[in-house]
Amino acid sequence: MQLDRRVKMDNRMQVPTEVRDRIFSIANLLYEQSGRSEMPALDKVRELAGIDMVTASQVLKEWRKVLPASAAQLSGNTPDELSKIYNEMLTSVWECAKKIANQNLYAAQKAWEQERDELERLRLELSLAYDRQTQELIATQKQLSHQLGINTVNEAKLNQVLPKLHEFGTKAVSAQEKVSVLEETVQQLEHRLRNDPQESSFNPQQSADATITVEAVKLSDAASDELVSKIMKLS
Repeated sequence: MQLDRRVKMDNRMQVPTEVRDRIFSIANLLYEQSGRSEMPALDKVRELAGIDMVTASQVLKEWRKVLPASAAQLSGNTPDELSKIYNEMLTSVWECAKKIANQNLYAAQKAWEQERDELERLRLELSLAYDRQTQELIATQKQLSHQLGINTVNEAKLNQVLPKLHEFGTKAVSAQEKVSVLEETVQQLEHRLRNDPQESSFNPQQSADATITVEAVKLSDAASDELVSKIMKLS
């Protein structure tokens, strides 16, 4: 009996590393292909590895010792403690996410309110500027209309006065000519009077009339000048 155990130990110690690694790889492959639900069959491992049954069995036992817990072994309900930790972590993450979302929402809302207030301020400024310019335009239009009315009235007055002015001008020219003739007559009479005081043909009344006529013409010229001045003011 002791001899059999010694033979088995010697055989295990004599398995080459390359053979052991190959058996481990084949066992892992078969285990993964089964979805970690079934252990690799000894015959299948031996066949794929191309080794004897004893070596395959020995190495496969070693593989089972280091094999991670299978899905079947981990199946079942989640432990209460783990569920509690998971729920607490999930709640903490959710609260943190809500806090960040609310902060971002608040910041976005404040930015929107500031932009809205700025736009409202600009709208009011533009509205006031528009109203002010509208009032200025209306006032300017009224001034222009008033001035146009004044100009129309002055033009009508001027059209009424122009014929009279032309008539006065014509009379002034005629009167000026008469003044020249009368002045010349007065000068002649005065000259004759100085030379011959006893000149019987000298008529004092005629000289006085000539002087009065000259003064009347001068007054007529002054009236014409005043009329022209008034017309110029109207225009």
